[in-house]
Amino acid sequence: MHRAGEASQDDARLGEALRKADADPELARWWNEEKELDRIIASKLASTQVPAGLKARITSAAEARPSVVRPTWNRAILLAAASIVALAVLFSSWRGPFAPALSVADYRDEMVGFIKVAPNLELESSDLDRLQKFLAKAEAPANFTVPKRLQQYEPVGCRVLRFRGQDVSLVCFKLGGDRLAHLFVTKATAIRGDGSASAPVFAAEEDWMTATWTEGDQTYLLTVKGDRENLEKFLGTS
Repeated sequence: MHRAGEASQDDARLGEALRKADADPELARWWNEEKELDRIIASKLASTQVPAGLKARITSAAEARPSVVRPTWNRAILLAAASIVALAVLFSSWRGPFAPALSVADYRDEMVGFIKVAPNLELESSDLDRLQKFLAKAEAPANFTVPKRLQQYEPVGCRVLRFRGQDVSLVCFKLGGDRLAHLFVTKATAIRGDGSASAPVFAAEEDWMTATWTEGDQTYLLTVKGDRENLEKFLGTS
């Protein structure tokens, strides 16, 4: 097991694995997805408060030491359980054309969760054309239109995310100081609900404001810190 920031018990084997990942684009992409997922999970856990009295409940339960009851399972129940697990694995890893559309609320929540910590960009550049060529080479959404008012700001970089089997392109723009605007683009068919609206649909995610809209066959999500008025000035809706 390897945790970021911790010394490995077998640095030689880890180094060899990382060198192989650097040499294999598909393996490198999988490794980046795994690190991204770990960061999101860690962020969620860090923001979760431990329920009051939890330690006392665990301690008392351990001291009670209830007797272990071994359930009896017949073959039919075991086969049904195995089938459910197999279906869960199938649908969680499905990346084909019949993958279920994403909830726009879940999509917003996870994308904002990712950028709460400054995102690790795969390519840093102020050249938007170069960023889009990089995304196209990665077979992620690349032929997208940046809102006119946002075009006045300098991009800082991009990366490709995976969300439930879908490619998502992220381009970050410098707004001044350490403030950034984050533009996510994915296939319109991947999002269900208000993500299909052609006019921006606004929603707050903690201290972030988001706008979601669709142009052609792509759905856009723009996020900045602040209120709706602060976000609208980058879209030209106010």
